[in-house]
Amino acid sequence: MAWLVVLDPIDGLKPKTDTSLAVINEARRQGIEVDTATIEDLFFELQAAVMATDGNNVRQKKVLGDYQLIFMRKEPPYDLAFHYATHLLSLSGTLVVNSASALRDYNEKLIALPFGKYMPPTMVSSDPALIKDFIERHGLCVIKSLDSFQGKSVQKIEKDDDEAMGAFTDHGSKPAMVQQFQERVYDGDKRVLMLGDRFIGAAMRKPKSGYHANFASSEALLTVLTPKEQAAIDEIGPWLLNQGIHFTGLDFIGEQLTEINITCPTGIIQIGELEGRDLAREIVDYFKQLCQ
Repeated sequence: MAWLVVLDPIDGLKPKTDTSLAVINEARRQGIEVDTATIEDLFFELQAAVMATDGNNVRQKKVLGDYQLIFMRKEPPYDLAFHYATHLLSLSGTLVVNSASALRDYNEKLIALPFGKYMPPTMVSSDPALIKDFIERHGLCVIKSLDSFQGKSVQKIEKDDDEAMGAFTDHGSKPAMVQQFQERVYDGDKRVLMLGDRFIGAAMRKPKSGYHANFASSEALLTVLTPKEQAAIDEIGPWLLNQGIHFTGLDFIGEQLTEINITCPTGIIQIGELEGRDLAREIVDYFKQLCQ
């Protein structure tokens, strides 16, 4: 069995905490041949192919269709290079996790909108007047770039903050997301990991300072799902699976769903350490079942 993992340059990843490296190492431990590549290594000449690097650091041309599974782990932002890479992956004829078409179809901020009943008050707009009206009705808010990740490009905003509105909407020419600020973020942002439609673990990420919560700048704490959060994933999980989305990170603040991460969700090492489990092994075992 041979797999390809498409990711950022390995030299820039942190072995102690990186989810992609943990999955690669576990797959190789189980005897799976795992090659790696960046999106720049993908190409097409008669068929979709890649300049892949194997476990011995040997680089060679391979056909994407010869792999049993391709694990797409390129971190955001989702830009045109990422977009074109998903098209090449779609031409592979191979199982891609997460689905290349789903990565094209669903922005990580906008994907949550159909599940608005589980979310805080939320607006997506490029119109400063509409944004001001929303903030006036809901009080202190945060504004987010639709291509932000790891809490980047997220800022508190009030209705008279014209400078922030102009910056985030490019002066009314591109949409941004605005959400009512959740004070409970200071207690933590809960990362919930899903494998297929199944919950596999969670951690509360408590910011060490400020209100930006991610594994890089927060303390990871043991946590459990509340009934409201369980109801949300019971509904969202089967929908994700139907889209070919097999590995997902949902974010909750104060039981309110804020984002659904499908491009490069992280946290398996931190959650595994808190719960005394080997999540990399569980993921590899699940992917092997998908291949069968």
